[in-house]
Amino acid sequence: MKGVKKLRVAIIGAGVSGLACAHELERHGVKPDIYEQRPRSGDLVEHVGVLLQVMNRPVKDQIEEIKESCHISIKPLNLVNKVTMYAPRASGSICGKLGYLIKRGQGVDAVENQLFSLVKTPVRYNFRADCAALARKYDYVIVASGTYDITKILGCWEDVYKTWLMGATVLGSFETDEIKMWLNTEYAKSGYAYLTPFNHESASLILVVSNANRKNIVDYWKKFWQIENFTFKISSLWDWEHVSGFVYPHQVGNILFAGNAGGFMEPVLGFALFDAIRSGVYAARSIVEGGKYEDYLARLKENIWASIKLRKVLNRFTNKDYDHLIAILTAPGIKQFVYNTNLDIIKHLAGIL
Repeated sequence: MKGVKKLRVAIIGAGVSGLACAHELERHGVKPDIYEQRPRSGDLVEHVGVLLQVMNRPVKDQIEEIKESCHISIKPLNLVNKVTMYAPRASGSICGKLGYLIKRGQGVDAVENQLFSLVKTPVRYNFRADCAALARKYDYVIVASGTYDITKILGCWEDVYKTWLMGATVLGSFETDEIKMWLNTEYAKSGYAYLTPFNHESASLILVVSNANRKNIVDYWKKFWQIENFTFKISSLWDWEHVSGFVYPHQVGNILFAGNAGGFMEPVLGFALFDAIRSGVYAARSIVEGGKYEDYLARLKENIWASIKLRKVLNRFTNKDYDHLIAILTAPGIKQFVYNTNLDIIKHLAGIL
């Protein structure tokens, strides 16, 4: 594309996707204007996210992939070498090189601040951007706000999986390379819960409840603690809405959608970091290279669609189904086949189930 450096580009949102987009634009000589309605980048609460290799196949190592294909180096909190899963009448563990733990929030070592340190363009904080007004002023607008507000207004968004989260930083004794997951319809309905450690003494404990709301999430949280008989001490407690959606098209005129605003939060476990970074980078590349944004997103959309199909199946699961699922996934032979190969298990599991 001619005159790339003269392009006027606005980015709405200084989270993971917006900062990744800004970094890629800067690599091509474009200095964007970045607008963020909050006073700082990053999630409002500190927690530990996960990059599970099984969710992003055929990619073997997400950190290396981001470094090689997106030119972004991320320092993880730790490796994931063990995943332990619990259902009401079944439990089991899987071991191996399974992924990474990533710190989220506003701390110095959070992934948002790692990305922020790579971007030279200053962020205009405390600025509530008007997408329509920016679209008239700029050549392109990247919506990376982390919410579906603008996408829904423009008629591109469809809800896939609506949940409410309650999470806490809990104190206890933890293995720093192990994550734990719980599946139980009594307190999560078709959702789930997981524990991810910050270090040996503290961890994130998060409950994701389908079709819950702020009025009843506390009741589900109490039932979760009662049933699982936790004795952790809580140092902080928070809750927020968590919605996965299907988005099409990903570009309307000169407005492009990336990250959660573009529907790139997979609805099986709700982890979004990998695709958030890649969609932000692809939005930038489609602008500077003059290609179709939808073409750049082909692989991401394929993965999201497989996750949506699997989520629709899981929404119908009973506790008996979860017992069977965990027994199968952790059975000798099966778990080696699933976790020690590079089979795209999400796509195949959706079809099998």
